[in-house]
Amino acid sequence: MLKLAIADLRFTNKHIEILRDTSNATEINNFNEMKTRILSLVLIAVFSITTTAMAQNEQKRERSPEQRELMMKRRMAMKQHQNFFTPEQREKMKELRLETAKQVKPLKNELNELKARQRTLSTADNADLKAINKNIDKMSEIKAKMAKIMAAQHQQVRSMLSEEQLLKFDAMQTRNRTKPAGFERDRQKRRTHEQHMRR
Repeated sequence: MLKLAIADLRFTNKHIEILRDTSNATEINNFNEMKTRILSLVLIAVFSITTTAMAQNEQKRERSPEQRELMMKRRMAMKQHQNFFTPEQREKMKELRLETAKQVKPLKNELNELKARQRTLSTADNADLKAINKNIDKMSEIKAKMAKIMAAQHQQVRSMLSEEQLLKFDAMQTRNRTKPAGFERDRQKRRTHEQHMRR
């Protein structure tokens, strides 16, 4: 009986050791799996950051000197705008722009529809000149409404300014109006190109 008990005890001790080894192996496997997952996540993050940086550098290289100059001028204009108006004026102008945008948006949509109709009328096999002229009149009416809204906004902005600000503001508006049409076309082309490059 004593020999059997000792043999059972030895078997039990060996069994416990095997269980311990198995438990340790499981913990090691779990730890290794966790390390692998963390390493994978780190590699993915590094790859994403590197790809984004490369894409931004590529965009910078693709910009022409004229585009870079335009971007610098825009940044300077934004800084001048922030320095020109007081915080209270900027807040009022923000509300004013939002209100103006709400008024102009449906008119712009209607104007775009009329322009599309104008293309359809103008390219028809048997073009109806009366319909074309009528559509032109409608577009002119919409443009006049939009111009009146923008003129009202302009005067509201002027009413917020001090005498010194008003002189500078009017001078800036005069400079913008005297820019040649070709300059405006080129600026619009550059803007469209930049938007396309960002996509």
